[in-house]
Amino acid sequence: MKEIIAIVAVCLAAYANSLDNGFHYDDEHSIQRNIHIRDLGNIPLFFKDPSTFSVDHDKGMFRPLLLVTYALNYAWGGYEVFGYHLVNLALHAATACLVMWLARLFGGGGGWALGAGLLFAVHPVCSEPVNYISSRSESLAGLCYLAGLALFIRATRQGGGLWLYGSWGVLVAGLLSKATVITLPAVVLLWDFLHEGRRSVVGLRTRFVRWHLVYWLIAAAYVVVIVGNRFLTRSLDNRVRETAPQLLTQVEALVFYLKLLVWPHGLNVEHQFFVQQSVGPALLLAGLLLVGAALALAWAYRRRWDLPLFLNLWALLALAPTLVMPLNVLVNERRLYIPCAAFCLLLAWALRTRPLRRRAGPWAVGQVLTLLLVLGYGLLTFERNQVWQTDFSLWTDAVAKAPKMPRNHLYLGNAHKDAAFASVDEAAKMAHWERARAAYRQTIENDPQNDLALRALNNLGAVSFVLQDIETAEKAYRRAVELNPNYADALVNLGTTYHEKGRRQQDPAIADPLLRESVEYYRRALKLLPNHADAWANMGLALFELREYEKAIKAYKQSYYLKPDNVNLINNFGNYYATLGQLDRGRGETGRDNLHTAERYFQQALRLNPHYAPSKRGLEIARQLLAQ
Repeated sequence: MKEIIAIVAVCLAAYANSLDNGFHYDDEHSIQRNIHIRDLGNIPLFFKDPSTFSVDHDKGMFRPLLLVTYALNYAWGGYEVFGYHLVNLALHAATACLVMWLARLFGGGGGWALGAGLLFAVHPVCSEPVNYISSRSESLAGLCYLAGLALFIRATRQGGGLWLYGSWGVLVAGLLSKATVITLPAVVLLWDFLHEGRRSVVGLRTRFVRWHLVYWLIAAAYVVVIVGNRFLTRSLDNRVRETAPQLLTQVEALVFYLKLLVWPHGLNVEHQFFVQQSVGPALLLAGLLLVGAALALAWAYRRRWDLPLFLNLWALLALAPTLVMPLNVLVNERRLYIPCAAFCLLLAWALRTRPLRRRAGPWAVGQVLTLLLVLGYGLLTFERNQVWQTDFSLWTDAVAKAPKMPRNHLYLGNAHKDAAFASVDEAAKMAHWERARAAYRQTIENDPQNDLALRALNNLGAVSFVLQDIETAEKAYRRAVELNPNYADALVNLGTTYHEKGRRQQDPAIADPLLRESVEYYRRALKLLPNHADAWANMGLALFELREYEKAIKAYKQSYYLKPDNVNLINNFGNYYATLGQLDRGRGETGRDNLHTAERYFQQALRLNPHYAPSKRGLEIARQLLAQ
């Protein structure tokens, strides 16, 4: 119990400055804008429909248990980020305790087991799954993965029973968190062969039905499920690169991952790493290092160093799905969460070997080195948490470390764009707009053909639009639609250019066709993304200006359901009811009910943004009309 308290305390100390860090990156579409997690009644749908993973249907994934944790977080505290971080930290602390338990099951004493748990608790590579809320899938999958292995080892020593059933159960839970847990049956089989079965293939065959068959049946059933709900087939259909470049790239990635585990310095949300199309000097060196590692494992096998052999092979098996399956991001730190557990177990074992013991007394050198590593790792993790505080700190750090990666510039541009919208000072606002525009241009320059360039074109158009350069904005949006006719955001923004052109016309005969054209673009976007809150809001505004009030309020309500904190939309609600109030007065009615409703919406908008000038003006007008 004391060891568990120590691990939890060290986790809290290392991550004490992370609990108020913001949402980042994929959190927007999978949590902040994901309407499915806002109702606990949707939980059964999580286990059927991968599209519930995101507000964007194209980004669907089958991770129902992860979505359940999001839904519970939302039910507990809405979008208060503290609760989400607290759950992430609790999962990590629990996984660190499992690392300690595994060390004990491997035969390690209290010092080795505690050292392994503490090293994992503070290893800087784990800082991304703790700080990045969407990376909870890694820590949740890691918790289940380690629990499945630990329960299996305990079952073999207790004769099966509930321990084995528990291992099967956490395998199911892990697969419902992330698909990479599918390698657990192979890891369990490897452990049985090297340790319980004493390397006897014949003995392993006799135990397979009793001990292992259910693991493989669960994995097979999971594959059937993700084929049936099209999660797997859609992923295979959207392969981002061919097999040969993928394998060449991941050969170099393995060496890169080893470097991050051994020397976790220079961590980044997206590292400067590129697709390898042919064998060059760097790839050749990586290949030679891997050959050397393979020879070392073969030597360990001959020497019967079964524990370090198992830990190394376990780490490789845990990485295997991401090495084989082509993904958009070539390398990232969160994929190392489970391999990091194996690494920390191996490191703690190495610091407790007999040569150290003979030289400096019973474990003295190992204990000192472990404590120094825990302290050093903890300080690096504490420092890394500060980088994850805001989008500015995260992406500024990313650009400084990896200036050639287009995603880093894109998201830094988005941070400046959001800051410009929130800024009151005009000089600061213009500075943010210019930096956003420069970041988007750099994104396009770094990689002009990929999806990130498409998004940068769209955002570059948005900046130009805000700066009243409508023609430049329209060119950027049209270029984005040319690259991808099904890009909903660009369709929405192209509709907004027509909307703006229509609003600038005094003659309804000229303005109305432009407004109707904008409505058509919004509808095209909504056919692709029915939950696009901005498309509904903009269409509602265009219909309002076309004097189609009933259609306008329906669009407004749909947008409000999807994005209840949209100040512009809430202000539009106020304008809608203020207009109805004025129309009532024109017909000889008081219109007081509608004007009071308008007043409430303007006040709500000002609570979200006290400096929002349109709502200030609207509130003043509504009150003047009420006073009359």
